[in-house]
Amino acid sequence: MPAGLVRRIDFSSLVRVPGSFVDEWLKERHSDMLFSAKIGRRRAFVYLLLEHQSEVDRLMPYRVVRYMVRIWEGWLSKNRRAKSLPLIVPLVVHHSGSGWTAAISLEDILNIDRATRDELGPHLPRLTFLLDDLTKQSDEALHARAMTALGRVALWVLRDARTRGEFERKLPRWRDLIRRVRRAPNGVAALATILRYVLQVSGSPQPRLEKALLEHVGEEVRDAMKTAGDKLIEQGRKKGRVEGRVEGRVEGRVEGRVEGRVEGLRDVILRQLRLRFGKLPATATARVGSATADQLEIWSERILVAKTLTDFLGDT
Repeated sequence: MPAGLVRRIDFSSLVRVPGSFVDEWLKERHSDMLFSAKIGRRRAFVYLLLEHQSEVDRLMPYRVVRYMVRIWEGWLSKNRRAKSLPLIVPLVVHHSGSGWTAAISLEDILNIDRATRDELGPHLPRLTFLLDDLTKQSDEALHARAMTALGRVALWVLRDARTRGEFERKLPRWRDLIRRVRRAPNGVAALATILRYVLQVSGSPQPRLEKALLEHVGEEVRDAMKTAGDKLIEQGRKKGRVEGRVEGRVEGRVEGRVEGRVEGLRDVILRQLRLRFGKLPATATARVGSATADQLEIWSERILVAKTLTDFLGDT
């Protein structure tokens, strides 16, 4: 953020606001966090959007506006008498291999010519989000950030872990911070989360990563690596179980609905036949009872025009 803005934020008032505002179908590409804090003397929001994909989202300014509107809508639902809206500071963190190459301003993605843009002037919708492009940051710059050791290590792995072999190559530069993460309260769990991400995205096998960590960082990270591997395995098992249960439930519900519909149609046809032709012979009841769903559909229309039971049953 601009230094002047940072000075105006009362960080003692900073609180995390629960919830996510990202479109469901984009959750594999975007993660978000919303914070509330006093900026100056007024309560405002800081919206952090993390874009984790290999390609730049060229509609990002539009998506940021869309998510901001959702934040305002949620705020207005709790402040119905409000006559103004709280400030939202949008910050996008990006870490693709190519770096950010698209627009960061809403007006720059509008499909208009320059003359029309000049004529509209202040009437154009405008928003420019703050961009933290990690790919443009050096190791020294990330090291120097006023953040916890965990925060700096997290930004490093976001930037480098997806490039095969880069995590292992850079380990010597980051080992001191990794050790600080490990020795902090809840350090094993925090470091395990970082390493689980590395295992997921790096493409390097676990034994190779473990060997590099033990060589450059030391034995103290062995427990975190084991925890990361175990959690990744359990995560895969849970995903498999959930997908299996969901698939089973869906198939069961669909089959149940189809079967129930067929039986219902069978009962309706039998009632209509009895109303139309009186008591049915056993052969007719048996044929309706053993008919396929397709045949029942045909009969449900034929009963409207059939003059006799023989006409109705037809040549089946």
